[in-house]
Amino acid sequence: MIFGLSLMEFSVYVMLILIIGGIFTKCYLHAVQMFQIEHYAYDHYFNWFKRRIKNDSIYVPLGLSVTLLVLFIVFTKGVFLWIVLTIIALAIIPQLEFKKQKKPLKYTARARRLIAGNVLLFAITFLVLLYATDLHWLYSLLCTILIHNVGIYLLPVASNFCLTPIEYLDHQKYIKQANAKLKKNPFLTRVGITGSYGKTSTKFIVDHLLNKQFNTCKTPNSYNTPMGVTKTVNNHLKNIDQVFICEMGACRKGDIKELCDIAKPQIGILTAIGPQHLDTMGTMTDIQNTKFELIESLPDDGLAILNYDNHYIKTYKIRNKVKTITYGIDEEHVDYRAKDIEYNDKGCSFTVVYPNQEEVRFKTKLLGKHNVYNILAGIILAEYLKLDVNKIKHAVNTLKPIDHRLELKAFEHFNVIDDAFNSNPVGSSNALEILDSFNTKKVIITPGMIELGEKQYEMNYEFGEKIARVCDFVVLVGRKQTKPIYDGLVASKFPSDHIYITNDFENGFEQVKTYYQKDYTILIENDLPDNYNERS
Repeated sequence: MIFGLSLMEFSVYVMLILIIGGIFTKCYLHAVQMFQIEHYAYDHYFNWFKRRIKNDSIYVPLGLSVTLLVLFIVFTKGVFLWIVLTIIALAIIPQLEFKKQKKPLKYTARARRLIAGNVLLFAITFLVLLYATDLHWLYSLLCTILIHNVGIYLLPVASNFCLTPIEYLDHQKYIKQANAKLKKNPFLTRVGITGSYGKTSTKFIVDHLLNKQFNTCKTPNSYNTPMGVTKTVNNHLKNIDQVFICEMGACRKGDIKELCDIAKPQIGILTAIGPQHLDTMGTMTDIQNTKFELIESLPDDGLAILNYDNHYIKTYKIRNKVKTITYGIDEEHVDYRAKDIEYNDKGCSFTVVYPNQEEVRFKTKLLGKHNVYNILAGIILAEYLKLDVNKIKHAVNTLKPIDHRLELKAFEHFNVIDDAFNSNPVGSSNALEILDSFNTKKVIITPGMIELGEKQYEMNYEFGEKIARVCDFVVLVGRKQTKPIYDGLVASKFPSDHIYITNDFENGFEQVKTYYQKDYTILIENDLPDNYNERS
C-alpha cells in the first residue's frame, strides 16, 4: 500500500495525473499565449475564441475533461481507471499536435503574475475538494485538473480580472516614470506617427533620415502600445537624445489619445486611414476620428504632416490650430508631391516637387509606391528640422529594406518578395504591382487580409480578382480564411489546377518548388499571427 492505495491504483493515478496534467499545462499556456498576443484585451481574446471554437480541436480538452469527470462520478474506481486509460489513448495523440508557434509565449512580468494567479486558484480548488469531501488527495488532485481543464480558456481571463487593480497600479508607475524622464529633457523633439498602415516603415525611414544629424530614439519593432512606449522611454531614451520617434497603434477609440498623453508629441505624421481594425472600431468614421486623435493632441505651435492622397485624411476637418504640411502623389494641390516615379527590381526613383516648386530627384532601394509615400513624410520632417537636402538625398539612397516589408531576396533560381509582416488593401495592390514588374513566372503565397470587419469578404474577393490578373500560380494558406480569395480567382476564370490550398506556409513553399524549377518570383503577402491560424 502506498498512501492508502494499492500499488496498481497508485501507479495508474500518478500516470493519469502526469498525462492529463501535461495536456492541461500545454493547453493552458497556449491560452495564455493567445491572450498575450491579443494584448490582454477581453474583446479581442473572445473574438479569437469564437474563431477557434469553429475548429474541432478545441473540443478535445473540453470533451475529454467532461467525459472523465462524468466517469469519475458514475463508475467505481476500478472500472473508472481502465475506461480512462482507453479514452486517454484515443485522445492524447491529436491533442498534443500543436503547430510550431511563430510568436511563442513571452514570460513577461505580467504573464508570470497571470500564471501565478491561476496557480493560486488551482491550489484553492484542490484544498476545497480535499477538505470538503472524503476523496483521497490523489483523486482530489486529478479532479482539480479535470475541473480546470473544462474552463481552460477562461482561466487567463479570470486571473487577469482579479489582477486588474495590480496591473493598473503597475502601469501607472511606469507611465509616471516615463513622464518624469520626458520632463527632464524639455528640448527633446517628440514625433508621433500613426496610420492604418505604413507607420512602422515610416518610423524606420524617419529615424534613418534624422540620425545622420541628430541623436534619435525610436520605439523598436512594432512597439506601439502604452507599455511599449513607456518601456522605450524608461529603458532606452537618453539625456543626449534630441528626437524621440514614437509609433502609435490603435484598436479602439481613445488608444491614440492615451499614447499622446504619455509621449506628448509636438509633431504628428498621419500616413493613411483604411479599414484595418474595422472589426473592433465599428465604422470608418470611428477609425478616422481615432487616428486624428494624434493631430488633435498636438500643441498649437506643433506640426501635422498629412498624406492628402488618402480620402479620409483629406476630408477630415481639423479642430486644432496646428500647422499642417500635406503630401501626395496623385493629389496635385499639396505642399510636397512626388512625380515621375520609376520602378525596377532594384528599387525606385522619383522627383519631389517642393512648396517653392523646386524639384529634387531621389533614388531608393525600397520597393513600391507606398514606400514613396513613407519617404515623402520623412523628407518633409527632415526639411522642417533643417537638414541639408544633399544629406537627405544620401540618406534616402542608403535606406535598407525593413524585414518582411516588401523585402526582395534573390536566390539562384528564383526571387522572393517578402511582404509577410502584414497586409492591407492598398499594400497588397502595391505588392502585386511590384510582382507584375518581374519578367518571370509569378507566384503568390497568402492567407489573405484580416481585421476588415464587414468588408473582409468583399476586399479579399477583390484581392483574388487582382491576383488572377497578375499571377501564374497561387498558394492559399487556410481554406476557410482564404475562401473569398478563392471565389475571386474562380470568378476571374483562374485555372483551378494552378491553385494550391494548404494550412502551412512551408508546405506551400515546397509545393511551388515542385511546380517550378527556376525563373519564378514568389510574393509572400502576409503571414497571419498564431491567433489567426485555423489550427491555433
